[in-house]
Amino acid sequence: MTFSNKAVLVAGASSGIGRETALIFAAAGAEVTAVARSADKLSALKAEAGDNLRIISGDLTDPAFTDRLIAEAGDVDILVNLAGRTAHAPFLESDPDMWRAAWELNVHAMLVLSQGIARGMAKRESGHIINVSSILARQVYPLTMFYAATKHATAAITRGMRIELAEYGIRVTEIAPGLVDTELMDQPDHPAVVAAYAKRQNARLPAAEVARAIIYAAGTEAGTAPELIALNPHDQI
Repeated sequence: MTFSNKAVLVAGASSGIGRETALIFAAAGAEVTAVARSADKLSALKAEAGDNLRIISGDLTDPAFTDRLIAEAGDVDILVNLAGRTAHAPFLESDPDMWRAAWELNVHAMLVLSQGIARGMAKRESGHIINVSSILARQVYPLTMFYAATKHATAAITRGMRIELAEYGIRVTEIAPGLVDTELMDQPDHPAVVAAYAKRQNARLPAAEVARAIIYAAGTEAGTAPELIALNPHDQI
């Protein structure tokens, strides 16, 4: 699969699924813009990916940075929204600041970036937006309530984008993975959450598998609109 002459923007590219996605797109000939907060991790990604990839570091919850990113990104053919953070904790012990931070990055920042990039796509009457949600977009496990709420929102937003943007030739896809072996799983520090995920240490998808699902969706013909790709470890229920 080749993506020569395609401009790809990967938001949340410094590690995990985003990193793997950026590497595959770059190897397939795309001109990739990789975005994340960690300049050091992006520099390491650039060293591995080579000339097909440029890096822009910054905080997607900062409106000034997002405005600059949209301007610098130029004409984007494929936008992959991967930036996110967890919010796992028992409801009665959760910190409202954690809820706010997760909502701002997982939902609000995704909306703002997608709107800015989609406006350019609409003018060109082509483009593809791929939003990565979670299996939690359609169910809720213990200790995951608010994170699941952000992913339910992502699913609704993705569906709404698909409906509204179809007339402009823009395709929109949701990728919904189950447990993935990424650094995101290291974020929760509540003992109950740490213990729950320790039990599933060996039942996680490799990040590269989710990246391949993203690449598949992006490589489908322009007249095809993959709406949802869900993938789980084989024993996750």
